[in-house]
Amino acid sequence: MSTPQLQLASCPSCSAAVEPTQEYCVECGSRLPRERPTPLDRAAAGLADRHPWSAGWIVPALLGLAVAVVGTGAALAISDDAQPEAAPSTATGGSLTFTGTLTAPEPPAATRPAPTPRRARPAVPRTIAWPARRRGWTIVLLSVPQLNGKAAAAERAEAARRDGLKRVGVLNSSRFASLHPGYYFVFQGVFDSQAEATSALQRARGVLRPAYVREIVP
Repeated sequence: MSTPQLQLASCPSCSAAVEPTQEYCVECGSRLPRERPTPLDRAAAGLADRHPWSAGWIVPALLGLAVAVVGTGAALAISDDAQPEAAPSTATGGSLTFTGTLTAPEPPAATRPAPTPRRARPAVPRTIAWPARRRGWTIVLLSVPQLNGKAAAAERAEAARRDGLKRVGVLNSSRFASLHPGYYFVFQGVFDSQAEATSALQRARGVLRPAYVREIVP
């Protein structure tokens, strides 16, 4: 590959005539300056060596191509700078509207055992009967003649019960050997001994003063 040289007519030192391919002046011995080829010149010289027919137009064409490339790049840069930034895309979707108040779930109430229902106090029986063939002791509250009827004796027994005495009853004196016949006896309690009956007598006399202890014999 040949390299283009600066065409000199004379030596710059002594003005002697020189040839185009001469490197030193024959008169003064000075080294003749040579033009350093550019990359474009070297490319054009190489192409001219391979294709002699293209030497006349290849250099202008390469220069034009270089100018076009530089201009296109500048135009693209200006276009990119002038373009406004795109707004960031926002994903859209369905919406859910809640108008209530968010509250923490309430803790479960402590399980408490159901209260044990209170047992109803047993009602005091209205009257009791003397146990059959039972021998024992009792407190006689009062006696009512049978002519007045058993209902009158039952009413007196109910009044004693309302006053707070328990185990109050009515017995027919005619059925017991130890009692005077012809009366309804209003009595309170069935005791196994005289002493046991006597211990409850004070309470009975607080309701009916004439009360007394009596043995009941069938």
